[in-house]
Amino acid sequence: SIDKAINLQVPDAELLKRLLGRAEIEGRADDNEVTIKNRLDNYNKKTLPLLDFYATRKKLSQVNGVGSLEEVTSLIQREL
Repeated sequence: SIDKAINLQVPDAELLKRLLGRAEIEGRADDNEVTIKNRLDNYNKKTLPLLDFYATRKKLSQVNGVGSLEEVTSLIQREL
């Protein structure tokens, strides 16, 4: 059974910016604006509803995912 679920809260516009930046660095052909927006839409429709499931069971932590790697890692570690 799952003890805790952590949701990283990052606005879609920030995710789009990050993933488009990843495409430039890693050269991923599938990291284009249309594909990324489709992935985000699928996440919002299929995965996001699970947050309520874990929240009602007091197993969900919301973490601000905007910040440096070190900042976000620290926030996650506090929730574990």
